[in-house]
Amino acid sequence: MELVSYPALFTPKDGQILVDFPDLPEAFTQGKDMDDAMNFAKLGLAITINDKLGHFEEAPAASDLDQVAADHPEAVVKMVTVDLEEY
Repeated sequence: MELVSYPALFTPKDGQILVDFPDLPEAFTQGKDMDDAMNFAKLGLAITINDKLGHFEEAPAASDLDQVAADHPEAVVKMVTVDLEEY
């Protein structure tokens, strides 16, 4: 099991929920509701981290959840955790 966790911003817009990772800007996604957005967030996080590791890049350190929430009051901020071995 190889768990990674990063804070993500969940922002409602135009009937969708946009998902952005402040530490991984390339891992953006969206979903039709919060469950859908979280599932796509997990997939996007796993793909992005596995891609970095596969190219011998270091994954960035995860920002503090409380600090990200303070920096982005317009969004719902949640920690997204995935097991990289599942993807």
